[in-house]
Amino acid sequence: MAGATEFADIKFSDEATGDVELYDGSPYDRELARLTGEHQVASFEVEVARPQPKASWHHAAFHTVTAVVGAGVLGLPHSFSFLGWPAGLLLLTLLCGFSIYTSYLLAAMHETPSGERLNTYREMGEALLGPRKGRLLVACVQYTLMLGLCITYSVTAGQSLKGVASDDCNGKDCQEGIGGWIVAFGVTQLLLSQVPDFHSLWWVSLLGALMSCGYCGIAVVMSIITAKNNPQPPNTSLDGLSRADLVFGVFNALGGVAFTFGGQAVLPEIQATLARPPSTLQTMMRGVGLSYVVVILAYYGVAITGYAAFGAGVSSDVLLNIKEPAGLMAAANLMVVLHVAAAWQVFAMPIFDAVETSIRHSMRSPPRPLVLRLVFRSAYVVAVTVVACLLPFFGELMGLISSVGLMPITFILPPVMWIRARQPRGAELALNLVIAGTCSVIALLSLIGSARNIAVLAADFDAWAGR
Repeated sequence: MAGATEFADIKFSDEATGDVELYDGSPYDRELARLTGEHQVASFEVEVARPQPKASWHHAAFHTVTAVVGAGVLGLPHSFSFLGWPAGLLLLTLLCGFSIYTSYLLAAMHETPSGERLNTYREMGEALLGPRKGRLLVACVQYTLMLGLCITYSVTAGQSLKGVASDDCNGKDCQEGIGGWIVAFGVTQLLLSQVPDFHSLWWVSLLGALMSCGYCGIAVVMSIITAKNNPQPPNTSLDGLSRADLVFGVFNALGGVAFTFGGQAVLPEIQATLARPPSTLQTMMRGVGLSYVVVILAYYGVAITGYAAFGAGVSSDVLLNIKEPAGLMAAANLMVVLHVAAAWQVFAMPIFDAVETSIRHSMRSPPRPLVLRLVFRSAYVVAVTVVACLLPFFGELMGLISSVGLMPITFILPPVMWIRARQPRGAELALNLVIAGTCSVIALLSLIGSARNIAVLAADFDAWAGR
């Protein structure tokens, strides 16, 4: 199973005198031969670290909530400020329906007719699109998305931490001098990244799921109170923007809405942790169904109340528009930090697993798992933190990452693989083609808008400057 650790520490023991059970042809055999020579007399124990899947539907539910209900939900009112009520609600509803459908497609393709489990998105791509094409296409898109989400969530955490510490953190002001806060978040990820495997993260995902529900609830309630206390409806006009800023802002907003549906990137890895029987499709869809109840309540609640309360003046993070009560808003921002800390790990773990497995397979005498985790994962956290410090543009990063990674992995590849695997006809074929085609256009427009806006903002920015 690619979603779990394939190698284990070799524990020396004076009591190990019998034979040691190993996987034929595995690196266990090589390590045993290297340490004991030809006689194969074991003076140590091998801890088998290929655990059997044992998670249940509720594990899948809170892993999925943590992965899907990201901090991008707090940017929905900002996207609505460019799209307006009709287009914003239509796009959100369309993508929500598409996302539920593609979640089902991925879950249904997890097990082949012969019962073999495709435990990662990459394995699924190789099996359905061909070994070479599937490996390159899926790996490039999936890992680009996961890397991008880690960068975006690092920016989100830094922005929220500064929001707790600074009374004037609002919109662009929160980008100035944010580097130190992003570094502080990176330090916590150095520690969390040493967790061995995906299932070991269940408690982190549970915490993240609870935090996402918490800050979304606070955003909705406080936005409703703000809207009721407004003497008149907020201004929704964008007349102050140039035509270019308006057009590219709309393009970027398309990706901002799509960014909120990123969980499909790790759904196969989540499903790989589920025990059988019953069928993992049944268990996974039970978890996905529960998670989308949270998704619908959170997404529509935050988008509608946030835009109704603040109009065109809403920040890329709606919590930054709400200042009172200070204690409650500090708690909400800390909930964001805790949630993205959990989500960061959910999206980083498949990268860790893929790279570490590749290193072990390519070396005759691979390093101990603890050493490899410490070196590679620490280097990854440092690299992500540096990039996040240099490009802390939350709203624009959402559009960029959405276009190059999230849209293909969530809305385009699942229908393509389903068509290849099941060869549907009639209305089912048309539905899959419409989803893939529509989302391809949205991804292209979002890429254009976000890339232009990042270039404009980055031209005159200092991540370490204070205000």
